[in-house]
Amino acid sequence: AAPDMAGEAGAVTEAGVAATLAASFVEGVHSEQVLPGPTGESNRLTLVPRSPVLCLGPSAAAASCQADMVRALGGHAVDASGLEVGALTRLQGFSGAIWWGDAVGGRDRAQALAARNGPILPLIGGQPDRGHALMERHVCIDTTASGGNAQLLAEAAAA
Repeated sequence: AAPDMAGEAGAVTEAGVAATLAASFVEGVHSEQVLPGPTGESNRLTLVPRSPVLCLGPSAAAASCQADMVRALGGHAVDASGLEVGALTRLQGFSGAIWWGDAVGGRDRAQALAARNGPILPLIGGQPDRGHALMERHVCIDTTASGGNAQLLAEAAAA
């Protein structure tokens, strides 16, 4: 069943959300994949959780549904239904926000996110995807002892 979009949002405070964000140490690896590459090169693609996504509702039920979706993708979510719009310009430690409410409320929240110092964070108006919850990290390591010696690389390829 779809969450109730018209109900009143929960009574969260900016201080409460800030404390939750401060305690949300994002750690761990969601998945790791070894990628193909040339001889003597190690390539790994790792997906790690982003900083938490704020779930703004507009109702407590909608925020709960948003949080469940982010967590199902492997990310971290903080219920922030009922959060005052201006708090989005002051809070730190989150990677974006989800809002399923009306267009006017969406515009106000998008403007608050854009007014922040630093990178502009996304306001997600629909269902979050893996890119909202996880961050890609690619590490390429030269595993040869050649240090770039073309002769040694050629000999290894011929063997």
